[in-house]
Amino acid sequence: MLENEYATMRAAEETHWWYRGLHDQVRRAVALCREDVGRPLRILDAGCGTGKVVSLLSARGDAVTGLDLSATALSLARTRGPFALTRASAVALPFADAAFDAVLSLDVLANLPPSALPAALADCRRVLAPGGRLILNIVAYQALYSEHDRAVGVVRRYTRGQIARLLDGAGFAPERLTYANTVLFPAAALVRLWRRRPRPGRTPRSDLALPPAAVNAALTGVRTLENILTVTLGMPLPVGLSIFAVARTPRRTPPRPNRQPRT
Repeated sequence: MLENEYATMRAAEETHWWYRGLHDQVRRAVALCREDVGRPLRILDAGCGTGKVVSLLSARGDAVTGLDLSATALSLARTRGPFALTRASAVALPFADAAFDAVLSLDVLANLPPSALPAALADCRRVLAPGGRLILNIVAYQALYSEHDRAVGVVRRYTRGQIARLLDGAGFAPERLTYANTVLFPAAALVRLWRRRPRPGRTPRSDLALPPAAVNAALTGVRTLENILTVTLGMPLPVGLSIFAVARTPRRTPPRPNRQPRT
């Protein structure tokens, strides 16, 4: 991501409809995990950016660790509170095996070369406890690659089928796997297609300008409705700007008792 975009992100995370929708998705997914475990969760936000999700989940009683490779992002995250923050790559997580109940990867893996995704997902599984969940958000459809992606460091966009195969290859079983931002997809796709070509002499800029308050509130409401359908009720949507997944690691199976040979 371009360094100047972190300050833009820090401001947008507070009110922008896109971030509010993503945060609502994450809260709903984490609530499902918390209900299953029956206690506050140990959560890793692998690629925490400026720390808004770390702040939101910590306020709900979970033990959240934020990790990011950018010193700029972490310095902004520290302004939110005295949270546990680590500077490291999301490809090589510096944590013990089975250290977390949930790992968040929110618009991070698309910033890696495609060849690095299997190893990154395998490391997410390594640090998850048996039965733990990966909560993943990633951008959809390579045809929509545009100036916004160049500004925020996206290398490639994906399809739901591609993510399903990557999760399966890493040993995850999806509980939710859906496209997101479906209602807004046609209009947003037109904008992205219009902004596909690089503009010589222009620094790429993200699409994080805040719309008028009434429009922002309406779009937030649309996202919330979609989240109820996809996360709470488990109804996958057929198309969208992003892919959202909640995927589980296998539970540890008890060892079989030793049987005495027959005589």
